[in-house]
Amino acid sequence: MENKPFERIQRSFNYTPESIFTNQWSNLAFGVGMIVIPALFPFGLRIRHLRILSPAVFSTILIVGGVLLLFFTWRSMRNARALKAVGGKITVDGTRVTYPEVEKGKVEYRSFLTSDIEYVKDDEEEHQCKVKTPDNYIIFEAKYFDSWEEFEAFRSLLG
Repeated sequence: MENKPFERIQRSFNYTPESIFTNQWSNLAFGVGMIVIPALFPFGLRIRHLRILSPAVFSTILIVGGVLLLFFTWRSMRNARALKAVGGKITVDGTRVTYPEVEKGKVEYRSFLTSDIEYVKDDEEEHQCKVKTPDNYIIFEAKYFDSWEEFEAFRSLLG
């Protein structure tokens, strides 16, 4: 049996959204709708003749949910703007993966070793790859890569 020399993988991937509004329009529309509709036309929740929630309570729940949805959408858009401004890149150099992470509006580069990965979970519905390491939980968004093929190539390097 012949021993083959170890191949060192070195590759970079663009990790920058095309726009801060990438995949955010529906969240913005739902968030605004959850605030405006119950504010203008309050309605309750009934099952046959039994009132489960009054219009005031149900409308308040919807409005609070809409505000939270808009807040999380705003945070996601702020992070996308920061990544877009610096042109984020993910680098795979051997077994070390270096990736950009937005913290307090600033992009910082962090890294992990592929040997430290506890598990990788693909979220087909959200188009995300979730990586768990002993001290971190990292989410890579497919929409920030140049193409789906680039995302798949990066995903295959994680194991």
